[in-house]
Amino acid sequence: MRFRLNCRRLSAISVALPNFGDAMVDADLRRGAQNLLCNCAGGRAGDRILVAGESGLNPYYEPDLVQAVGEVAAELGMEPVCLLADPPKTATDFPLNVAEAMRDADISVFLSRLGDRVRFAPLQGQGTKVMCYALTRQYLASAFGTTDHNATEAVLALLIGTISGTSRYRIHTADGTDLVAELPAGEGESSLIPFSLKLFPTMIFPPIRFSGLNGKLTVSRFVLSSSTRAYEDSVLMVPSPILATVEDGLMTEFRGEAEMVAAFRSQCERAAALTGGEPYRLNSWHTGINPFTFYDRDPYEDLERWGTVAYGSPRYTHIHAAGHEPGDISIQLFDASIGFDDEWLWRDGRFVFLDRQEVRELLGRSGQSHMTSEVCLDIRV
Repeated sequence: MRFRLNCRRLSAISVALPNFGDAMVDADLRRGAQNLLCNCAGGRAGDRILVAGESGLNPYYEPDLVQAVGEVAAELGMEPVCLLADPPKTATDFPLNVAEAMRDADISVFLSRLGDRVRFAPLQGQGTKVMCYALTRQYLASAFGTTDHNATEAVLALLIGTISGTSRYRIHTADGTDLVAELPAGEGESSLIPFSLKLFPTMIFPPIRFSGLNGKLTVSRFVLSSSTRAYEDSVLMVPSPILATVEDGLMTEFRGEAEMVAAFRSQCERAAALTGGEPYRLNSWHTGINPFTFYDRDPYEDLERWGTVAYGSPRYTHIHAAGHEPGDISIQLFDASIGFDDEWLWRDGRFVFLDRQEVRELLGRSGQSHMTSEVCLDIRV
């Protein structure tokens, strides 16, 4: 079935996309799109599928990816509607055309930062919502997009079950970070901050709220936004490291070059002012669990774009800070070792939880044995 761009409507919302011509959906790209639409979103023939892409001057997503996913949806007997909208600066600036289309959609797929903005916010419509982090056709056609989503979600469920049964964890890096925190007894999964939509591919476990956090934190390389809000100068380069003392979740003392410390303090204060929260508060964290995460450009061309996908890598630990939960600064740690109680689940940036016998058996049964802790693709840092 050939998908025609201006052939369908949901209520009064018209489909409006540039004419990209033949999307030339090859076999691997089709597998990735089917994994997204069926295995992740649960789509079936007859479902109304909204595919929301990005417009504007600097789209993070490849423009014709929207059409390619729409074509595959049509081939599967679904009813796709594709539209574009500028990514908003905050969740409260949700585009009207997308909001109206979502009311009639059984499934809404965001090939846009729009989904990232609202991942912790209530969403309109009763249908399934999916934020897709495959930025290009290459991502969707690679192991990043084609590894069975059901299998990766089963691994995530095992990980959450393991974490929820522990009482303490440690995050350690070779450059000086050494943090210890608690998982209060009886809280279990309640320490995890839920998302308001599904993530594709499986990227991370839900962020863990910090409780009783103490130790040392090295801030280096750069600081980004947490992607919940867009604001000017959200990237701060940190060429000389800062070592912060952390007491009960607050950064209380900073060591480093005076100018760098002052710049970092200012960035925290400016970000916290967006919500009125504490500037030096460390709110929550997560680490990537998708070993097929990669980045195919120079990160320093656009570090916020890099962060949109690289955070799924086991090499990347992501700390939300500055302001009310989840905070508006992201502090990056690389190649961390992370242990819960007496077991390391990450070692030097590798997701060694995948080496557990029950995980190997699960991945073997699902035909996904290629997913191992030895896989560590390049995120260009």
